[in-house]
Amino acid sequence: MKVGMRFLGVLAVVLWMGVLPAQQREEGRTTVHIEHADYMEGAARFGKNVQALFGNVRFRHHQTLMHCDSAFFYRDSNMVHAYGSVHVIQNDSIHLYGDVLYYRGNEDKAMVRENVRLVNKNVVLTTEFLDYDRRSDVAYYYDGGTITSDNNELVSDWGYYYPRTEEAHFRKEVVVTNPDYKMYSDTLLYYTIPEIIKIVGPTTIISERNVIYSEAGFYDTQNDVAQLERNSSIKGETQLLKGDTIYYNRNNGFGEVFSSMHLQDSANHLIITGDYGYYNELSQRALATRRAVLMQVQQNDTLFLHADTLRADPIDSTEYKLVRAYHNVKFFRTDFQGRCDSMVYDLRDSINTFYKDPILWANQNQMTAGTIRLHTRNNALYKAELLSNAFVVGPEDSTSFNQIKGRSMTGHIKDNKLYRIDVEGNGQTIYYPKEDGAVIGVNKAESSNLSILLEEQQVTGIILRKEPAGRLNPPYLLSDEAQRLEGFRWLEEYRPKKMADIFIREEHEPEAIQQVNYSDFHFDR
Repeated sequence: MKVGMRFLGVLAVVLWMGVLPAQQREEGRTTVHIEHADYMEGAARFGKNVQALFGNVRFRHHQTLMHCDSAFFYRDSNMVHAYGSVHVIQNDSIHLYGDVLYYRGNEDKAMVRENVRLVNKNVVLTTEFLDYDRRSDVAYYYDGGTITSDNNELVSDWGYYYPRTEEAHFRKEVVVTNPDYKMYSDTLLYYTIPEIIKIVGPTTIISERNVIYSEAGFYDTQNDVAQLERNSSIKGETQLLKGDTIYYNRNNGFGEVFSSMHLQDSANHLIITGDYGYYNELSQRALATRRAVLMQVQQNDTLFLHADTLRADPIDSTEYKLVRAYHNVKFFRTDFQGRCDSMVYDLRDSINTFYKDPILWANQNQMTAGTIRLHTRNNALYKAELLSNAFVVGPEDSTSFNQIKGRSMTGHIKDNKLYRIDVEGNGQTIYYPKEDGAVIGVNKAESSNLSILLEEQQVTGIILRKEPAGRLNPPYLLSDEAQRLEGFRWLEEYRPKKMADIFIREEHEPEAIQQVNYSDFHFDR
């Protein structure tokens, strides 16, 4: 009796495999086909038109082949519930594994549960809960999952994987782990063939070298190249690079910035900005142009310096940098302003050198020379060197000016105030001595070397050291021209009065000072 019943069961499977497929083809393209089972049973306890299949069960639906240990097939609803060693093969390329499968043939939808693994070439998706919509060609999970692709592991709460285009979307608590870095985000897109991550929300990338932040862009994980497109920044140990758009190559450390570049160097207390620039975190070289500005905090004040181009380069065998400004240099600080053609700032000894007709204003004093060097100590200016054709002018009133001229000068500064000027070579001076606050005359003095003493920007004394000559005249006996030293220029109109003035380009540049060869003077021999 048992043998007869088993024979009938096997016969039923044969009939199912041989006769029913033709009937199923008549019902439509969505019908699931049974290809094999070691044993099949149909009973009222399973429900109407429900078959139970056991042992090496295999179904086919379109290009999808399904294997399992056992299954229930619901003919009326065209659904399969499969259990044990579930293996779904799609187009001979996508392999889906799990412990439980709910397959809805009319919807072309597979729902796999427990120990789920989807394999497509080098991409492996693992989760406990996966739905695969064949019509939309998307596999998705809602309760945590992981995708691995070569060196990248991507974990998220929600995930969508498109096998045909090999594209994955991740949402909520997204973490990407790579041997060189970790990436944290709320939303990411991943293209598995080129291994490119698309950043579509706030994203942080942390490595031993730096921390990268961006809200839009791409990261090529295969070549370690990034295009960061919104609110982007790269933070190193002492440098912070920000910009609207940053192209970054992790291999050579090069970051190129387009629009709103901001480079902060905390080691050297510098900020460099511009509309275009670059920074190399390995060589530590930087460049900024297009409204380039150098900012440096000095004694609770900030120096703003603008030039056509700014460069910062490391000084060999030191931790310091050399900052260069090229062409149309202007700078502003509340108590100190200036302009020149070019500038070099050596951070080793905090010396700022201004070249080609520099003009500096310190409070009421105007300084010009062929070259000017400013010396800083503890972020405070303490000495100014005027080299070649040095000239200092300070207004006494609206028409009268104290003047000092010579081959070179050294100005000594304390608390941002000039208190002594030493002149070397062909020293000449005009100043207006006072008694009880009233001007008593015009003092014209000459000496190869001399020193001027000042208090509160007023001349309080003069020391003539070599070959002195001088005279005091009433102001009304001297014409305006006689009260001017040769080469006198009052250039207040070119002075930056506020920070925004450093960007102004005048139609007419100040007339260049005539260069004098001081070796012709006898006292230099």
